[in-house]
Amino acid sequence: MILVLLLAKGVYGFEILYPLSPMQYVIYSIVSMALVCFGGLMSGLTVGLLSIDELDMEIKLTNGTPKEKKQARRVLNTTENHHLLLVTLLLANAACMETLPIILNMMVSEIFAVVISVTFVLVFGEVLPQALCTGPDQLKIASNLCPMVKVLIIILFPLSYPIAKLLDYFFGHHQKVKKLRNEDLKTLITLHHSFAKKNEERSYSGLVTGQINIIHGTIDLRQKTVRECMIPLERVFTISNETVMDRRTLKSAVKQGYSRVPVFEGNDRNKILGVLLMKRMVLIEENNKLKDCGIRLRDTIYVSPTLPMLDLLAKFQAGRSHLAVVKEGMKMVGIITLEDLFEQIIKSDILDEDDYDKDREKSMMMKGDIRKQRRPAGHKKMFTALHPLLELDETH
Repeated sequence: MILVLLLAKGVYGFEILYPLSPMQYVIYSIVSMALVCFGGLMSGLTVGLLSIDELDMEIKLTNGTPKEKKQARRVLNTTENHHLLLVTLLLANAACMETLPIILNMMVSEIFAVVISVTFVLVFGEVLPQALCTGPDQLKIASNLCPMVKVLIIILFPLSYPIAKLLDYFFGHHQKVKKLRNEDLKTLITLHHSFAKKNEERSYSGLVTGQINIIHGTIDLRQKTVRECMIPLERVFTISNETVMDRRTLKSAVKQGYSRVPVFEGNDRNKILGVLLMKRMVLIEENNKLKDCGIRLRDTIYVSPTLPMLDLLAKFQAGRSHLAVVKEGMKMVGIITLEDLFEQIIKSDILDEDDYDKDREKSMMMKGDIRKQRRPAGHKKMFTALHPLLELDETH
């Protein structure tokens, strides 16, 4: 730099460098470069330390490698007082940047001192340090320089502390970890997956579409209520305890395809006695009323239509029943099952065997590949069933 200035003095003929001894030139040059480097370091740390996501640090403290945990813990301890750290770094940077033109002016004229100061501060005091401190090694650099930052905080504490307290008073304390709303979490997960998919890096995300749907469905459980997901009463198959369990009734009940059926007392559908497990009807004796068949009913779970689906999951986890009766006041308005709950979680319908067979038969009929086959007149079966229920598939 000094040689360039000497050359310019010889070419243009006006004084640029002041007459100093070589040792003074060397000292002032070293001090100027030190100020640029230290000021640049403060500028880089201001951006690098204060832009670190504290939520990411908390995640590394929990799931990171031992090295990442150590680095995250050191950074979090340093950035604990946000405003004090900010004021300390800015004061140190300002002291260096303001001192630099004064030192340069001891060697060169005012105009060249300003030009040199602005040039060096822009390149070596702002752009390069900030690019370095916010790059891929941001956490590593910030962690290694945390001890020096703590020393600076102690040195500048008398000046920085009052200013930091004023900032706390007027702008409030810095929130350590930003709380995300449910919608923010869902969007974050979706974006995380889409970025990896765009770059064809499935291993980077570790999540497939089905997992994304399950996470979204689980988050939504708290907002959804039973009323939104229940089966309304007009679509519910129920049976009275006074019903005579003859062959026709058994056949009708089994053909419904349900594994659980609510049982009501007499003619009052709002008075549910319990839930009948259809598999127990295999041992039932025909032509007896249901209440006289000796079949034990499962206890009924009653829920309100306004109950959140997440709370319903807790009730089902108790294991009393996988079917709940939805009552509004004293009136039954529908039912909801564990299957309905799972469908809300995976955001898709769960088809059981009967659903699959019905869909397949309907599809084949639409294509004209199936015809109803009737038993010829006088045709008799070639087998004897152990129980009438086992003969229910003889006709469609």
